[in-house]
Amino acid sequence: MANNLITKEALAGALKSLLKEMPLSKISVKCITTYCNISRNTFYYHFKDKYELINWIFYSDMLQNVNSFNDPNKLTDSFVNVCKCLYTNRKFYLACFQYVGQNSLYEYLFDFYYELWKINIDVRYTESGFKLTEDELNVMAKLKSHALVGIISDWVRDGMHDNYMNYFEQIRTVLDFESSGYAILSDQKMLRPEQEEPADNSFRKKCTKAC
Repeated sequence: MANNLITKEALAGALKSLLKEMPLSKISVKCITTYCNISRNTFYYHFKDKYELINWIFYSDMLQNVNSFNDPNKLTDSFVNVCKCLYTNRKFYLACFQYVGQNSLYEYLFDFYYELWKINIDVRYTESGFKLTEDELNVMAKLKSHALVGIISDWVRDGMHDNYMNYFEQIRTVLDFESSGYAILSDQKMLRPEQEEPADNSFRKKCTKAC
C-alpha cells in the first residue's frame, strides 16, 4: 500500500473515531492529527480541510462497496446502492451530513451527480437522434442532481431510517422508465434528429436564454 494511502486512511480512521466521541463541529484538524500522531503539515498536504477528508472517505467507501459507482450509464442502479452503503455506515454519515456549508458532503454529492447526469443525459438524447445545447444539458443535469441530493437530504433529516429503501427503489423505477422513453420517442419520430432544426424554435430559445 502506497504511503499516501496509508496516511489518508490513518486520518480517516482518526476522524471516524473522534466522531464517536464528539460532534463534527467540535473536531478540528489539530484533533485529527493529534489522535493519529500525524503532523498538521502532512494533513494539509493531502486535504485542505476536514470536509475534503470526509468527501474522500465517501468516495473511497463507494468505490469499494458499490459496483459502477461512477459509471454514468448505471447511474440509477448505483444511486440506490449508494444509499444502501450510506445506511450501512449511517452513524458516521449522519454526523457528516450535519454540516451544510462550503465543501460539504451535500455539495460534493451535487457536483458528482451533476457530472454523471450530464454524460448520462447527453448519451441518452444523442442515441435517440437529438442533440441538446450545452445550456439545455446543464439545466437538465442540475435539475436531476438537485432532485437526488434533495431526496438524500430529506432522508437525513428523518434520521436515515431503512424505511426509505423502498422509496429509493421506486425512484430508480421512475428514472429507468424515463430513460426507456427516449428510445420510444425516437422510434415514433417525436424527437427530431440532431441535424434538423424545428421551423419554430422560439420557445426553446426563450428557455435557453432564461437559464
